[in-house]
Amino acid sequence: MPGSMQLIDFMQDMGDGILDHLPEELRVGVLTVEEIVNLWMQRKSYFQALSLRRDIISYAKLYEAGDYSVDEVFDDFDLCFIPERFGCEEHVFLMGLLGLIDFHIEKKRRDLLLKYFGWMGYR
Repeated sequence: MPGSMQLIDFMQDMGDGILDHLPEELRVGVLTVEEIVNLWMQRKSYFQALSLRRDIISYAKLYEAGDYSVDEVFDDFDLCFIPERFGCEEHVFLMGLLGLIDFHIEKKRRDLLLKYFGWMGYR
């Protein structure tokens, strides 16, 4: 799955947000999934957010088609997803985030339009 850098970046932030690198007893201050998505979106552009959405859909389609080679992408970046932590497989988990991601994409789109038309003098 070439060109999935936004998904990789997002999954790295997800692992950091849930403190996946620490033993269970040392995990304090774990962020919620919504907080992780909000923080990720705050530092990304509209086009990066769209790319994340595309990456998730592409990943889920390949996974559902039985092409598990897409997991090699995560292995190359030392990302591991623990289904027990979220109660589902990664493609189901990621597809479940699309509503929240779409909300942020729409917000970024509106902000972009306001910035553009505001620059032109329209209100």
